[in-house]
Amino acid sequence: MARTRVLYWNTACLEPRIEAVSKELFDLASHFRDSRLFAVSPHLRFRWEEGGRIAGFHPRWDPMLRALVPWVERQGRINHVYSDPSPWLFHKTLRRNPIVWTVATEGGELLMPFLERCHTVVAQTEGFLARLRAAGLPESRMRRIPPGIDVSRFRPAAERPPGPPRILFASAPRSREEMGPRGVHLLIDAARANPDLHWRLLYREWASGYTSLAPTEDSVRGLPNVELTNRSVDDMSRIYPSFHFTVIPYTRADGGKECPNSLLEGMACGVPALVSSAAPFSGYVREHDCGEVFEPTAEGMAAAVSRGLSRWETLSKNARTATEQDFDRLVMLRRYEEVYASCE
Repeated sequence: MARTRVLYWNTACLEPRIEAVSKELFDLASHFRDSRLFAVSPHLRFRWEEGGRIAGFHPRWDPMLRALVPWVERQGRINHVYSDPSPWLFHKTLRRNPIVWTVATEGGELLMPFLERCHTVVAQTEGFLARLRAAGLPESRMRRIPPGIDVSRFRPAAERPPGPPRILFASAPRSREEMGPRGVHLLIDAARANPDLHWRLLYREWASGYTSLAPTEDSVRGLPNVELTNRSVDDMSRIYPSFHFTVIPYTRADGGKECPNSLLEGMACGVPALVSSAAPFSGYVREHDCGEVFEPTAEGMAAAVSRGLSRWETLSKNARTATEQDFDRLVMLRRYEEVYASCE
């Protein structure tokens, strides 16, 4: 029997309807059908789907996983690790096949022994490419492949949204501890200080639970200009066009994913990005003039909204153009096919 071509090794929660890294992985695995997806995450108990083509484990299985991973690796031809810079389990166990490593979240220290064993390291941002260069990785072994979305599905509305400024926050934190770095407290401060701005905080129902909802509910109580919803949305393409901005208000560089899915989908719908200067994506926004960058303060955010509204049509057009050029799903898949071909 022929070996599986690509084995995807990752630390995602395997909830593609609501979590960006999971969505990217399922997209890759559904396109490259001769593949398997193997996840180890504290948000998983045990998953076994499609006869083992998709498998997920909790880290408490660690002793068994150290034996299982090498056995699974023998069933494949290419290892594709999709993780943060420190894939603790996989760097110890993957030894047989060429390794492609996509760094999907950039917080944490680079694991140099693993980096040196990789055939190709894929960064999603220019900032992480610079970090790889500083670590001494040759240009021939690195690629920039941003996440891709279906630009034919997410389309701009015919007109600018009517009414007062409306801002969407759809990159909800999973834990109470993430609320500060992800920028929830900053958003609420801005809402209190600017009652003329209207906010929607789109939280989602994580299958394995989360701890950020209750403290957020407490914080927004009594704020009529904040709408907090707690449900998964099946068709986000209908949501974005009714907002003037999609916001990423990180207060630290590691506040969340570097290329947030909600931001890319919003930009494809012609919704300009509203991004904190602490977020790695802020450099892209400045370079492509597809939104406004603000200092991570309530005053800075309000000023950015005012600037953005004054030239909203230009920013909207640039947001759609940038998405078509850099974040098209079909381009992403073609680039990964090129990487896999180079491994064989």
